Amino acid sequence: MISIAHLLDDFGMGGVTRALTLFDQPTLKRLAQSNVVPMKPSAKVAPKLDADLIVDHMSFSWARLPFLVSLRARNPGARIVHVEHSYTRGFEANTVTSKGRFRTMIQLCALFFDDVICVSEAQRDWMAGEVGVSPTKLRVIYPWTDRESLFVIPPARQADAQPVQLLAYGRFAEVKNFASLISAMRYFSPGEVCLTLFGDGPQRGLLQALAADLPNVDVFGPVDDPASFLELCDAVIVPSHYEAFGLVATEARMAARALIVADVDGLPEQAQIGGRIAPMRTAEDIANSIRWAIGADLPKLGVAGRRNVQGQHEQILRQWTHLICSTRWATQTTTSQGPQRALGRAMV
Repeated sequence: MISIAHLLDDFGMGGVTRALTLFDQPTLKRLAQSNVVPMKPSAKVAPKLDADLIVDHMSFSWARLPFLVSLRARNPGARIVHVEHSYTRGFEANTVTSKGRFRTMIQLCALFFDDVICVSEAQRDWMAGEVGVSPTKLRVIYPWTDRESLFVIPPARQADAQPVQLLAYGRFAEVKNFASLISAMRYFSPGEVCLTLFGDGPQRGLLQALAADLPNVDVFGPVDDPASFLELCDAVIVPSHYEAFGLVATEARMAARALIVADVDGLPEQAQIGGRIAPMRTAEDIANSIRWAIGADLPKLGVAGRRNVQGQHEQILRQWTHLICSTRWATQTTTSQGPQRALGRAMV
C-alpha cells in the first residue's frame, strides 16, 4: 500500500480541506493510506516523511524556496507533487505588479516537483504557455467535492416562475466580487429577481451594509451544507474576479441549477453546458447577465448541467488512481538513483 502525506498550512481553505475527503473514498483507500501533515507557512526546513507520495497544497512563494530544497533533499525516494489551488491568469492580472518576477518564482518552485497538478484546463494552459512551466510536468485533475447528496435535489421550478431566485455563496472577500453583485440587484425589483448570499470573511460587514436597504437581497453567515439553499434557488451566480476552478459551480451543476459565471480562469469550463459565461467585472456587467436569466429556461439548463457533471467524480478517481499506481515505480526508480541523482532530476 502506498503512503501519502498531504502538506497543508491553511485549514481555513474550505475547498481544499473538503477536496481531501477524496482520499477517504473506498477506491483510493484500497490503494493508499493518506495523512495530513500540518505545516507552518514560515517553515524553512521540511520534515523527513515516511511517505511514497508527498502532495503539497501550499502556495508557491520566494520564501518557500529553502523549504522546497530541503523537502526534495530530505525525501529523495518520494514522488513529490504540487496541487496549484491559487495562481491563475486572473490572479496574475488582478494582483501581480511584476509579472516577470512572479513567473520566475513559479518556474523555480515547480522545479522541485515531479508533477504539478492544475485544477482546470485554463490554469494548465496559462502555466505552460505564459508562465513557462514544462508542459510535461503539468497535469489537470479537477477538485473533489464530497457533497454527492446534491444529485438528489429535484430540478428547479418551471421556467416562467417569478421572481427569479438567485444564489451566491463562498468566502466574503474582494476576489468573489459579491459587492458588485449586490449593487447589480439595484437594477431589479423584488418581483423580478431576488438574491440570497451566504458565507463569511472580511467583507461580511460591508456586504450586509450594502444589502441593508434592498428588499430583494438576503445576506446570511456561514452555512455548513448548501443543499437547502440550492433547493430553493433557480440559478447560481459566480461573479468572481478570478477563480482557479470554483467548487460552487460544480455543486450548482450537481444540484441541477443553472449557472451564471464570470469569464475568468476555470469557471467557463463548468458553464459551457447548462449556463451562461459573461464578463462580470462591474455591477452593470452582472446586471446584464441577470437580465438574461429572467428570460432563460433555467430548469432545462440546470438539468443539462447535472447530466454533464455526473461522470466527473469517476474521472477524478481514475486520475488519482493512475497517479498513485504509477508512484511505486517512480519511487523505486528514484531510490535506485540515490539522493544526489534524485535532487538533480528535480532540477532538470
